Amino acid sequence: MLNYKNTKTQTKPLDFEQIREYYQSSCKSDLRYGLEYERVSINSATLKSADYESIEKIIKNFADIKGWGLLYDEDTLIGAICGKSSISLEPGCQMELSLEPKKDIAEIEKDTKEICALLNRIAKFYNVDFLPIGITPKSTYQNIDIVEKKRYKIMAKHLPNYGKFAPVMMRETAGVQLNIDYKSENDAISKLKLLSFISPFMTGLFANSPIRNNKLTNYKSFRALAWKYTGKERCSLFYNKLLENKGATFEDYINAILDVPLLFIERDGKKIVTGCKITFRDFMQNGFMGNFATLNDYILHSSLCFPDVRLKNCIEIRNHDSQNLEMALALCAFYKGILEGDFCKILEYFNETTTQDLEKMGFLAAKYGVDFEYKNFHAKEFLYKLFEFAQSNLKENEKHYLNKAFELLKNGKCPADEIIENKVKNANDLEKYLKRVNNC
Repeated sequence: MLNYKNTKTQTKPLDFEQIREYYQSSCKSDLRYGLEYERVSINSATLKSADYESIEKIIKNFADIKGWGLLYDEDTLIGAICGKSSISLEPGCQMELSLEPKKDIAEIEKDTKEICALLNRIAKFYNVDFLPIGITPKSTYQNIDIVEKKRYKIMAKHLPNYGKFAPVMMRETAGVQLNIDYKSENDAISKLKLLSFISPFMTGLFANSPIRNNKLTNYKSFRALAWKYTGKERCSLFYNKLLENKGATFEDYINAILDVPLLFIERDGKKIVTGCKITFRDFMQNGFMGNFATLNDYILHSSLCFPDVRLKNCIEIRNHDSQNLEMALALCAFYKGILEGDFCKILEYFNETTTQDLEKMGFLAAKYGVDFEYKNFHAKEFLYKLFEFAQSNLKENEKHYLNKAFELLKNGKCPADEIIENKVKNANDLEKYLKRVNNC
């Protein structure tokens, strides 16, 4: 994701209050929603992961037609940009569209359709298909070259030491993310809590990655499983103390980030690798190799922490498999409807829920989609309540965006269930199925 808020160059050592001010100054009265839409890139002839050279040509053609600028990491082309919208490459050549935040879902739909349609047309000339699925269906990470971006190379070297599926997460998976603004500290923390509590259910409803390594797995969302084993120090619910504290503030989130191992810092365009041997708190207190912490270091470090719901200069909701556009827009509409209502009522359902409960439900969602029960929660029934609440808070001309998700819920299904019921058993079956149901 590209950060929309630029920070000033810092000349004095970083202290806790400067970090708090970063979040405080990010509060907005004019709330918007920003979609980040990833799709896996495959070669249409072999169904293996697409090669970088083909993707590079697609980006250049796209930028030339649209008049967008090109994005480079040294000599490596990694994307194209226009204003606050961009297309960019994830570590395994997954294509990500990051849209300028919008007020209305219709605006998100218009821009996403236009950009994806153009990318799809260009991609056909290079035998590339962009699949709206949560994991690449045939190639596994051992056979996917990592994009030559310095950040990715560092992550690829060090993250597997802390999570066995980190290479899967980086090179194979694709998701849909929604970025939302917050009005105040209390609004930010309340949203962070709510979104974290409902994340297992939404992971289950948007489970869309049952095919991996050219065969059906035992999981509705293998992508969600991969994220569970990417490193507990920086993923999932590492800020569990915040969720357990009824009076939580920005301070609780900051303290959690400070205790995450530091991967690298940047100085004069160069990356200085710490190798996760110290935390950011250590760096703030003692420095590293003669360098002392700045706010930009903190912002970079926080972007290398990967919880399902992340606090930056907006709130990022990150726990969904990639979807077709109809379901991606349903996701946008759901969160808009939830967050524009009196969502504190929903938090009351979780008065007795612990972070251990959330972890267990997250694994259940990865395996079973919406077909799980845990303590007092029946996933399908609870999700239906959430969607009714969301629909009641949407404008009349936005309610229809929920239709596909409602249809799935009424039938007790997630997208992975439809894939399985259509006898999809391998990558070839999956590509044919996706083209048929998405009319592309």
